[in-house]
Amino acid sequence: MTGIDLSRRSLLPLAVGFWATTSASASTPSQPRAPWWKNSVFYEIYPRSFQDGNSDGIGDFIGMKDRLEYLAELGVDAIWVAACFDSPNVDNGYDVRDYRKIMPDFGTMADFDAFLARAKQLGIRVILDMVFNHTSDQHRWFIESRSSRNNRYRDFYHWHDGKNGAPPTNWQTQFGGSAWTLDEKTGQYYLHSFEAQQPDLNWENPEVRAELYAILKFWANKGVDGFRFDAITFIAKPEKLYDLTPEEIPARKTFADHGDRLSFYLKDMYKHVFKNTDLYSVGENWGVSRDEYARITDSRNKELSSGFRFDFQIKDNVDAWRKGTFHLSDLRAFNRDNSFDDHPGTWPVVWLEDHDYSRSVSRYGSQRPEYRDRSAKLLATMMLSLRGTPFIYQGQEIGMTNFPFKSIDQFDDVFAHNEWRLQVESGHISSQEMLVNLAATTRDNTRTPMQWNDGPNAGFSAVKPWMLVNPNFRTTNYSAESSDPRSVLSFYKKMIRTRKQFPVLIHGTYKDVSPDDSQIYAYIREDSTNRVLIALNFSDDEKTFALPEGETVKRIIASNMDRTQIQGSAMRMQPWESVVVMI
Repeated sequence: MTGIDLSRRSLLPLAVGFWATTSASASTPSQPRAPWWKNSVFYEIYPRSFQDGNSDGIGDFIGMKDRLEYLAELGVDAIWVAACFDSPNVDNGYDVRDYRKIMPDFGTMADFDAFLARAKQLGIRVILDMVFNHTSDQHRWFIESRSSRNNRYRDFYHWHDGKNGAPPTNWQTQFGGSAWTLDEKTGQYYLHSFEAQQPDLNWENPEVRAELYAILKFWANKGVDGFRFDAITFIAKPEKLYDLTPEEIPARKTFADHGDRLSFYLKDMYKHVFKNTDLYSVGENWGVSRDEYARITDSRNKELSSGFRFDFQIKDNVDAWRKGTFHLSDLRAFNRDNSFDDHPGTWPVVWLEDHDYSRSVSRYGSQRPEYRDRSAKLLATMMLSLRGTPFIYQGQEIGMTNFPFKSIDQFDDVFAHNEWRLQVESGHISSQEMLVNLAATTRDNTRTPMQWNDGPNAGFSAVKPWMLVNPNFRTTNYSAESSDPRSVLSFYKKMIRTRKQFPVLIHGTYKDVSPDDSQIYAYIREDSTNRVLIALNFSDDEKTFALPEGETVKRIIASNMDRTQIQGSAMRMQPWESVVVMI
């Protein structure tokens, strides 16, 4: 379907002179054999928006299978398939009705099996999204649970009596509003961290854990290589109910317990599912501190392989909907923090986009059109030269941008509509102010259809898609960029190859050497064989970067500006220029 020559994937030497070529010095000798996922580059697919294979306006496994050659050409090693199980779609698949059934919108189990088999033929691993904090209220377990107080499934969820005619506590959901819903039939409240249609599972019940482990084994036996665990740090609930303080309520402070019970559950899951396997487990580690993250993902503790942190992502996303200001100092601080050089047993995840956040080039790149692509390449340089496992989100590799939303009716995001009711319809802020903020922060920005070409519906579907297509698809699309050696897509391919050729960019130590109060961000990656300097100009202006004292450039191994040489001890960097050099 894509017309890609797969034989090109095995050509390791890079064609352009200023890119690295394979040599003995490019590899670290005697590098200890790391788990497969440490050396891998991942790619997240949001199934509904990737490729429509049966012309119904919705992405599916038929379309995903047809595009696997594209991912092989890009150079990714593994795919994370976002929520794809049978669901009523209250929250776009993150309310699962049946964990052993593919969502009908996405096809059949046979379609999934064909997709997985083709991925394996191409050497691409697959991990699936597991939503184990909660189920859909249409899941068989919950239907049974709410049927009576004596049902055997009652303890699969959190049921409590109210307090003085009100919910058991004043806990709030992550989407706003009470985390408790009254069931009129049985007269008790059930707990939900998210929508009322997403009741939280009771992990304290060993029967619940056994059922969930059986689901993981079902998919592992099919041949998947691991799992991304949605909202995994929400699964442990306090042993005793309590109320939040008045200050904690507006902040929507999570009521989840990140301590001993969470560790117990994760260790138990490891023991019953992951022990003595090479399965990868990566968590959505929302709301945990750095020390808690280090504990959860430390290989010696046998809990999770790795996890997504959100400390940086929330910096410019105030109250989860208001657009704040991006500060380079925040990014530098987070990357230094996230290198975990002080925790050798902890392995981080490196990411800028996923299905829950807006587009990185619109968020962190240049707002000037002439620098948009260059800034997208700079972000690729950074992401693919940091310690950890990088996750690329679909469309990020072609520089897809935020959608120009003009009306609340254009949003699909349930959170956006909830906030509109809370903020606009209640009279707190104007509709215009809300639209400006939502347009910059909504997760719908990353859920618009993948832009494959400049034809109808961006080549995503032969019919009207489920979600609006970004109008810039005529210039930003795979087809146009695949034949352009200077495109964002071509740069991603080159940076992925460079990362694999130089293991120091994967496993080396990290040291920030940025000038004080500068828009130049620079750091050194080092191992026993190589020392590499990465310099990034995060500005619309030329900047001069002075090499650290005593350092000289041996050669350039990557550049987003076709730079071929660096003379002297100072480098004049163009706006949004990035370079990777051996020192």
